[in-house]
Amino acid sequence: MDLPAGGQDYDDEEDASDAGCGITADTSLHGNKQSERREWPWLAMLYRTKGNRLPFCGGAVITDQHILTAAHCVSGLQENSLRVRLGEYDIRRPNETRARDFGVKEIILHKEFDPASYYNDIAILTLERQTNFDTYVWPICLPPVNETYVNKTVIVGGWGQQGYGEPISEILLEVAVPVWEQERCVEAFAQRITENNLCAAAYEGGKDACLGDSGGPLLYKLENGRWVTIGIVSWGIGCGNKDQPGIYTRVDKYIPWIITNTITKQLIQLPD
Repeated sequence: MDLPAGGQDYDDEEDASDAGCGITADTSLHGNKQSERREWPWLAMLYRTKGNRLPFCGGAVITDQHILTAAHCVSGLQENSLRVRLGEYDIRRPNETRARDFGVKEIILHKEFDPASYYNDIAILTLERQTNFDTYVWPICLPPVNETYVNKTVIVGGWGQQGYGEPISEILLEVAVPVWEQERCVEAFAQRITENNLCAAAYEGGKDACLGDSGGPLLYKLENGRWVTIGIVSWGIGCGNKDQPGIYTRVDKYIPWIITNTITKQLIQLPD
């Protein structure tokens, strides 16, 4: 199937262990914990070519040459200042997962991204070359349109700070959190929260994405066993504050834009 693909492009009866996007090792929903190797093979790590080369943002593999991320992560950057690592788990151990690094051929920002408000906080990175798919690197599915996820448990993961102002994690971490009712989220912030946003975090505080997780996917498992990215880590006030959830770009609102800048763009560039 052409990628990116939707999680509902497959039949419920279709074995989610054979092929297609959004399949991974068996996972269950947990609280704060280290992820397992190969558990989230679509997670991408973004780092700068100069400096300490530590991750500053995340992303999600949606095709063999495209990474979905947040616009604020890459706004103002030149392609040659950025690299993407796929298949990573423990950044202290360079050979333990056969991780591979890629240059970036093109940074595609949403044309209506507003760096002041983070409206339309979505971007696509086109890699310089295609990746192969294996148990360490695999594409995530795009979500169904107009689904509600209120009070559903979702997963966010990354190498971001383990608490506000704390060091980044050297090992890929994950946390399971509920999606908030939109009205409750809107009332929690002075900033404008739009229908293009999702809000998720533990109601009691303490479980949330944090600095360095930006651009990474908010994951939900469909009934057919496929994982989809329903959100992109965008912004928040601190990390894990009670009554202040993390704010995510709602991916289903941007599916036409994603298709236009991946499949459609590739078709236009194909030789006669």
